[in-house]
Amino acid sequence: MSMKSAKEFAVWMIERFGDVESGVYLSKSELRELSGRQTLRQDFIADVHFELTRHGMGFVSDAMKGKYYLFYLPEVHWKSVADRYAPPNNIHPLSRPKLSHQNG
Repeated sequence: MSMKSAKEFAVWMIERFGDVESGVYLSKSELRELSGRQTLRQDFIADVHFELTRHGMGFVSDAMKGKYYLFYLPEVHWKSVADRYAPPNNIHPLSRPKLSHQNG
C-alpha cells in the first residue's frame, strides 16, 4: 500500500467510518498498515485531525500512543451545560422593586 497524505487518509477514514456515530479506534499497527506509513509522527496525526475537523470529526491518540480514536466532535458548547456541574451556592440576585407613579 502506498503512503497516503494526511488529507487522503482523512477522506478515506470519512468514507470508511463516517457512518459509525459512536466512533472507532485503531491500534498503532493498524494505523501504520492503513496509512501506508512505517512511522507515525505527531504532525501526521495533527494534520489528519485538522482535515477531519472540517467535517465535524476528530482524530487523537491516547497518552501512550497505542490507540488512535476517530470520533464526531460535539456540537453543544460547554457553557450551555456548565451550570449543571456548578456547586449550589447561597447567592441569589435581588429583584428590583417596581416604582409606582402616583398622580396627585
